[in-house]
Amino acid sequence: MKRRQIALALVFLSGASPAFAHAYLQKSDPAANSVLKSAPKTLLLTYTEDLSVPFCTVTVTDSMGMNDAAGKPQAVPGHPNELQVPLKIQMAGKISVVWHALSADTHKTQGEFSFTVGQI
Repeated sequence: MKRRQIALALVFLSGASPAFAHAYLQKSDPAANSVLKSAPKTLLLTYTEDLSVPFCTVTVTDSMGMNDAAGKPQAVPGHPNELQVPLKIQMAGKISVVWHALSADTHKTQGEFSFTVGQI
């Protein structure tokens, strides 16, 4: 027990931190709060950790509450920390994104953001 306490103290004193992995949204394309001239065909979400894709959800809706996702979130080959969502945006205006992620080590996170589409 004492060895473990000493090891943890050394980790904290060294400036490192123990791994508490959670998949937080690092960036998106389109970016949060962006204003686009035309509707994108896909939404790309990049997280801080690798994901367990089958257990991740992304809901994309327009200002009328219509579903703008054309399918489920998909893994991006070679990028285990990214999700790609095909889109079918049918009207200009504010587009809301709500995401729930499960990291590869089973920690859950969630969040939301929006972007605006000028025309279709």
